Amino acid sequence: MKFWQKTYLGVLIVFLIAFDLGAYALLKKSYELNEQLDISRGVSEYGSIQKSLSYILRVYTESSGNTNYESLIASFASNHYKEDILLEVYRADELIFSNAYQFEGKRAELHGDPYHFVYRKMNGELWLFVGGKMELQDLRLVISRKSDYLQEYHITLRQYFTKLSVVISIILSAALIFLLFQLTAPIRRLNKGVKAIAAGAYEQRVKVGGNDEIGELAQDFNRMADAVSNHIDTIKKASEDKEIFINNLTHELKTPITAIKGYSEFLNQANYNEEERKMAVRYIYEHIARLDVLSGKMMQLLYLKSGEIAMEPIEIENLFSYVVRMERQHIEAKQITVARECSANLVYGDRDLLQSLFINLIENSIKASSFGGEIQLRSYPHGEGVVLEVLDYGRGIPEKDIAKITEAFYVVDRSRSKELGGIGLGLSICNEIARLHHATLQIDSKENEYTKVSVYFTTPLQLED
Repeated sequence: MKFWQKTYLGVLIVFLIAFDLGAYALLKKSYELNEQLDISRGVSEYGSIQKSLSYILRVYTESSGNTNYESLIASFASNHYKEDILLEVYRADELIFSNAYQFEGKRAELHGDPYHFVYRKMNGELWLFVGGKMELQDLRLVISRKSDYLQEYHITLRQYFTKLSVVISIILSAALIFLLFQLTAPIRRLNKGVKAIAAGAYEQRVKVGGNDEIGELAQDFNRMADAVSNHIDTIKKASEDKEIFINNLTHELKTPITAIKGYSEFLNQANYNEEERKMAVRYIYEHIARLDVLSGKMMQLLYLKSGEIAMEPIEIENLFSYVVRMERQHIEAKQITVARECSANLVYGDRDLLQSLFINLIENSIKASSFGGEIQLRSYPHGEGVVLEVLDYGRGIPEKDIAKITEAFYVVDRSRSKELGGIGLGLSICNEIARLHHATLQIDSKENEYTKVSVYFTTPLQLED
């Protein structure tokens, strides 16, 4: 059974019980008041008849000395019979006159002193009996009459109570259903949202207004749904990145392995000269070297994704000098000029990782630069941090590739990359190193004009004097 149905039945039952008890008590009180009026009327009639009859009988006895009252009482009773009032007269326990219905059983009204009244049902009709001692000798009088009005009033009250209960039940049921549907509408919307999210519609949100408990629950649910959606997006993105990474790694491994296998089979053949043998060995060595570089880069990338670093102050001039010294052979081979400009002197970070970062950036700039080109290394303050830049005037990067250039194994020109020995992990490693330093890697490039890679550090810096 649903919540609104339980609430509906519970409220309806409690209200109807309370209403019926209240209505019953009210109607009962109304009936008792009318009963008191009927009794008062019956007692008044009894008193009037008793006094009149006692007076007549006393006068008759005093004038005639006769105590045989039957004919006189019959004459007196005939006048009241027209008013639907019946009389019984007793001397002690002996009935001397009656035009009323006689029945056996206890007659409490015969022993009233001064009077006693009783209601009785006879033949489906309600009768009022009032009886007591008369003022004459030991005579007792009992009058009886139908209480049609009281009986009809009781039937009317009962019918009215039944109809009222039915009408109130119908009205209350309709009002409760309408009210509960309005009150539980937010819960239904919330339930619908939960089912939608459970079915995979993670963008689903619940629109519930108000500041009540249900409104707060809806807001908390939406916040939970946002968190779940973000986690799912993160997991999905990680899964996609992992799949791309594995596919690219497989592709990168396939080429050198295929080449090594092919040249190994060639060396197993007898029909080749010394020059061909040296060529095959050289190619095998080159592809093994490429695999060695790939494995080293992979290990470095995995280390960066799970490692933590210790920060220390590093002189930027010394950092740039070390990087240029390490790449001197490639720089001199292409007769490239390296210009350095350091407006900021210190940066905080891991020395080895920062050296690796800028070696990768310099290598990319050397590969992209033409013979006799220029590379600029610069540092300058930026807010409370420092920016380190590597600028070259080589091939540049197409605009469509800039957003993806830091992804693992992503290369702009694969044919050119094979020629230059690139495997598409350099900028991915640079991006991870920057992330570990809470820095931001920003690439600005224009095809066939320039490429500028800026690393924004937020750690404090020290300016030159």
